[in-house]
Amino acid sequence: MKTQKNIIDQRRPIIMANWKLNGDIDLLCKSVSSFVKHAYLAEVVVCPPYLYIRDMLNFLRNSPIKVGGQNISKHDSGAFTGETSARMLKEAGCRYCIVGHSERREIFGENNISCQIKITRALEANLTPVYCIGESQNEYEQGLTEQVLSHQLREALEGIDLTNKNLCIAYEPVWAIGTGKAATPEIAQTTHAYIRKELCEMYGAEVADTIRIMYGGSVNKTNAHLMLEQADVDGLLVGGASLDPEHFSEICRSAEETAKGVCL
Repeated sequence: MKTQKNIIDQRRPIIMANWKLNGDIDLLCKSVSSFVKHAYLAEVVVCPPYLYIRDMLNFLRNSPIKVGGQNISKHDSGAFTGETSARMLKEAGCRYCIVGHSERREIFGENNISCQIKITRALEANLTPVYCIGESQNEYEQGLTEQVLSHQLREALEGIDLTNKNLCIAYEPVWAIGTGKAATPEIAQTTHAYIRKELCEMYGAEVADTIRIMYGGSVNKTNAHLMLEQADVDGLLVGGASLDPEHFSEICRSAEETAKGVCL
């Protein structure tokens, strides 16, 4: 179990729902109804499709639940049909945005360099980017996890100043996303500890210790508590399970014991 000794205030547990290309007004209303029944000690963030962001923000205007975007444009403005800028999300009321999700990398050709631009845009707009990293099944089987993660971190964060800025990292082993093959808590802890070591080398211990590292990849109410017990697992990025309001609410409540150590 985590203790107050190995958790610092800035690393309050965070549970983030990524609805991806799913949902409708009915799901939104059911989710909001589920959220407002509970006072979560963990920080809870929902990232619905863009079309429903303003509705979600409106329904949650008196709630501590935060809203984020699933992606942002590399561009701040201009003739870029279909794009949404970090500034626009911030102006709408969002607090977070996901950057570099494996589906964006695989399907839409995003890479570490484009992620670097997006992270910069997010920080400039005072959004907190949640930068996703993770290895493929083949890379995992070849023992290349650390090499892949180091490259993803160092290339995307090169030259980015985090002074007085907030950044989250989401470790999402690609082989576990949507497959039901979640990493074991031990694998998650070992990998998260390595990520924090890399961040420490890049930014120093003081900054690295404030960066929350989330786990994502077939997260559910059964494994959530075990993941959050790990010293360097500061939160969860939840995909499919977040589409069931009660299931997601149970995941949020699983962070209660961890959050108490931070909120004392």
